[in-house]
Amino acid sequence: MPTDAADEVANLLAEHGKELEERSAQIREAVVALEQREERARELHFRVEQVLRDGALELDLRQAELSTRSSELDAREAAVALAEEKVESRRRALGAVELRAAAATRREDDVRLREQELERRAAELAEYARELDERVASPAHSPSRPVREDEHVALVSTGDRYRLIVRTGPPPKPGTAVELDDMPYRTLRLTASPLPGDDRSCALLEAEPELPG
Repeated sequence: MPTDAADEVANLLAEHGKELEERSAQIREAVVALEQREERARELHFRVEQVLRDGALELDLRQAELSTRSSELDAREAAVALAEEKVESRRRALGAVELRAAAATRREDDVRLREQELERRAAELAEYARELDERVASPAHSPSRPVREDEHVALVSTGDRYRLIVRTGPPPKPGTAVELDDMPYRTLRLTASPLPGDDRSCALLEAEPELPG
């Protein structure tokens, strides 16, 4: 082969080899970029799974709380139904139209006042719960801070107002019955103490509905 032809072939081979190296570098860069995208995709998938798990846990907690409140409402409705049956029986026994009308008027007034009172107390309790939740979310109630077990405070409904009571021992679990001053109460939920700087738990207590005698 002539020298010029050999040199031309060598140049072509060198150029082709250079092109192959450039393409190989581009492929390596593409592989690295693809691996980075895969890593970001895995991280995003992990975050999405974590958000879904946290959301499911929160929904479970809310469902449990709603179930407890639904049971309490069922008990109240049963008590009201029993009271209504007794009132109706007494109304029929009286027999007089004027007495029946007067009893019905009083009953309507009582029911309306009870509804207003229950709505007001429910709004107050919701406001207390919101304030306590805000305190739980504040730095002063960080989850890393130890909670005392020798004492706890109880937020107790006392008819037209609420009061805080300091009790010894760990707080009662949600849904359990508590007796204070010979009166039955039900534990609605547990949260942090509303007192500033207090490291005790707080139990929200609601009076059990009184069954008619």
